[in-house]
Amino acid sequence: MPRAHRLTAVTAVAAAIFSLAGGGLLAPPATATPDATPLAAPPSATTRTALPELRLDDPSIPWQELVVDGDDVERRPDGTPYNAFGGFGSVSCNNTSNLLLDYKEENPDAYWAIMRMLFDPETGAGLKHIKVELGADSNSSSGAEPATKRSADEPANVLRGAGFHFISDALSINPDIEIEALRWGEPSWTGNDWTKRYQWYKETIDAAYDTFGVEFDWMSPSQNEVRGAAYQASELAWTVRFAEWLERDAAAPDARYDYSRIKIVALDSYREGDAVAGRILADPAALEQVDALGYHYDIVGGPNVTRLNKEFGKEILYSEGVAPMIDPQYRVAADPARGGVGGTVSAADIADRFINAYRWSGAGDDPAHMTTFLFQPAVSAMYEGTQYSPKHLIRASDPWSGYWEGDVGLVAVRHFHQFVEDGWEYVEGATGGDGTKGDGGTNVDTSTRTVLTARTPASAAGEPQWSQVHANNTRTDRYFEVKVADLGEGGRPLYAWETRGPDAGQAYDANYFRNTGYYAPVRTETIDGVEHDVYRVEVPAYSIVTLSTLARGVHGTTAEYAPGDFAPDAEDTILELPYRDDFEYDDYPVTTVGGREMTYLERRGGTPRYTADQDGAFEVVASGEAAHRHVLQQQIHAENRGFTWNVWGDGRQNVLQTAAPSTVLGDHRWADYTAAVDFRLDAVDRDATLENFAGLGVRQVYARGGDQATYAVRVHEDGRWQLRKLDTVVASGTVAGFDGAAWHRLAVEARGNVVTATLDGRRLAQYADPSANPVLTGRIALVSGFYNTRYDNLAVTPIRGSAWASEKIDDADARLAYPDGATFTQAGYAHFNRTQHVLRTGQSVTIPFTGTGLNLFGATGSATLEVRIDGGAPRTAQVGPVGTRQTSYWLRGLQQRAHTVTVRVVSGTFTLDGVDALTGGARVRPDRPAVADGGEG
Repeated sequence: MPRAHRLTAVTAVAAAIFSLAGGGLLAPPATATPDATPLAAPPSATTRTALPELRLDDPSIPWQELVVDGDDVERRPDGTPYNAFGGFGSVSCNNTSNLLLDYKEENPDAYWAIMRMLFDPETGAGLKHIKVELGADSNSSSGAEPATKRSADEPANVLRGAGFHFISDALSINPDIEIEALRWGEPSWTGNDWTKRYQWYKETIDAAYDTFGVEFDWMSPSQNEVRGAAYQASELAWTVRFAEWLERDAAAPDARYDYSRIKIVALDSYREGDAVAGRILADPAALEQVDALGYHYDIVGGPNVTRLNKEFGKEILYSEGVAPMIDPQYRVAADPARGGVGGTVSAADIADRFINAYRWSGAGDDPAHMTTFLFQPAVSAMYEGTQYSPKHLIRASDPWSGYWEGDVGLVAVRHFHQFVEDGWEYVEGATGGDGTKGDGGTNVDTSTRTVLTARTPASAAGEPQWSQVHANNTRTDRYFEVKVADLGEGGRPLYAWETRGPDAGQAYDANYFRNTGYYAPVRTETIDGVEHDVYRVEVPAYSIVTLSTLARGVHGTTAEYAPGDFAPDAEDTILELPYRDDFEYDDYPVTTVGGREMTYLERRGGTPRYTADQDGAFEVVASGEAAHRHVLQQQIHAENRGFTWNVWGDGRQNVLQTAAPSTVLGDHRWADYTAAVDFRLDAVDRDATLENFAGLGVRQVYARGGDQATYAVRVHEDGRWQLRKLDTVVASGTVAGFDGAAWHRLAVEARGNVVTATLDGRRLAQYADPSANPVLTGRIALVSGFYNTRYDNLAVTPIRGSAWASEKIDDADARLAYPDGATFTQAGYAHFNRTQHVLRTGQSVTIPFTGTGLNLFGATGSATLEVRIDGGAPRTAQVGPVGTRQTSYWLRGLQQRAHTVTVRVVSGTFTLDGVDALTGGARVRPDRPAVADGGEG
């Protein structure tokens, strides 16, 4: 597909490759002659009057040399650079953006604050690229992204889900953002047939234009992270065919725009970049059609990657990478030495990954030369506990309140985007890093330098400008003599912007993105006959530092961060009970989308309020019944089940989804409550081997498949019912004369560790969980067979006299104290905030809270605990073993006031993931003593 932006094969030119030896970047061999006369400080200027000059005069400092030669840019024979700065972007996929739809409706000010924080190039992160998933209604890791077409004859609907809304609104902030799409699973109506698959892609491309005016800049036609030689070969062939068909259709009378300008990415593989590059090099048609090589979670290049980049001009993309995983307020409390900025998958780590993805010393002569890094995701607009959460620049899990949390990752991106523009050229000898290789980057505390240096294009008018970003994810302060030549007038100041952890007594974000001062050259030095300005600069341990000739960045407006800048105006309030939804939404205004007036349901493609589909598709439809005007209907049945994302299985692309359709809703801080919903089963039996049932669950706290919720009731079309805990049946029976085609009312009450199920007002079962591992807070879940099950009149109501509200307190919250020490563990997504504290014999935790009781939760082995309430007599409790997010110890009956509970390990090992403090709804008699309802010996 000929394109103006595509570069055909060119003669390779020798590149100035730096190597790492003896702990530092080595410039090309040179003879350095220091001048005897130090340079005087540059003349004062308005920009510098309020800034201190930063001087490092300690003679014991071990300086590292860093040579910045403005001519050290790898260029083609025509003078253009092989690689130019691309920056950071976002992947919106796996239902990770879904709750943004609700932020936009319920709290639009919060929604637009989030969007500006992500995409505004001056005041926000200025993300430059968005890739969305073409969904298939099956779980692709964190949830199910809705399919735009569920049958061949259905018009493509890009209003479903959040992805295309996200794109449209981001473009309204910055129209220069580049747009891309990629598939994980696939609607089964395509049968994996390329013609039908192309129909799905092409009609979606056109629908995005017709609905939102969106034109794609990129497409990645392959299946995400396709693995195995046969599948990769097939996907590359499909990618070529897709590009050829797009070129053909660009000339069609109904073409919305020139599709041939859409650039093609291959293959979005999980690592294996050099192998995929080799496949492209071996295929002339692929070399013609593919514009960029994209691969994930790796910083290694290879000889094929180098050839693809240098001989054929293909861009190399880090096309999916992590965002910071633990919020700094928890990092700094649990791991204070690293200041909340450093550590594994920290802000410093992400900056380190981006730099090393361009050139890592371990790649030798064939670095990856990746110029763009896409966060998956940038905004975590999904419920806490969803698979792979937290992992974000912004967390947005509470649309009812408008509360959201900005992360230090935003600052990390600003260190680059505020001082380096698209198209700036990499200064090769002063770009790259070292350290031992980790999972997608380098390991903490193993590198000696990680630095990116970029300059304005040589073709640009005016004085050359340049910027340098350092990432130090080690415990050691770094000191560099930065020696600069061939970058315009000498003697200019370098303005320093720094992010690091707090000093004693400071807020955790007190030292984010501070304009600490400026460095002036301390002397000149002649290297190979060329005079260099020498700056002496410091990069503190666990920090990110930007140095630039631009005092206020590329826009001239860069401002310092002030503590709390990423804090919302809203309080983190719980979703109030009672909560009800009749799925009508008549009170919401009509708004205009793409020039067309739409109701709440129309503009959301039927997406209901506050739901997060894990499998299947739960959408609001007109029922045709007077008593149930609109209903929530599960849309996926035997004839339109999607093909799953099976790359981590046997790789087959035609495997139908089997996980029961489910959606979750609500607040994970809900404690005791009753959930109830009307349901009607589908009367059409398309496949008798598939179970036809409706289910309602309570106490859902993390993504675990199956019922999603800890306790759930399923009612089948023949009247069979099951009460289940963690997908295991604990009670069952049959309702005589049950009519599945009629409407029924199903209710589940969760009061402490007692769960009661009723159907049409009659008790089915009451289950007192006798185990050591109940779950005592959480959301609700709806579950269905692969049928068009209908739901209506959802209600979640408090129980009179019981606590319905709680506060979740992380084990790494600064309010908790570990006076005898504990071991902090950075855990996986299933654990609250990805943190745990492990306590051994003799160690203790002190928990201050306000409320009437508490739950200690988290996976732990068996242990004997001594518990003291408000300094009273100790009581002994035997706990464990319990699993993820399950409750190990719970306490009830306290007066509603401030309390302090101390838990000491008498024997064994106890792991704490978090605390539920019961804060609202319980009635406690003043003379009633506190009762430990669980974990007692």
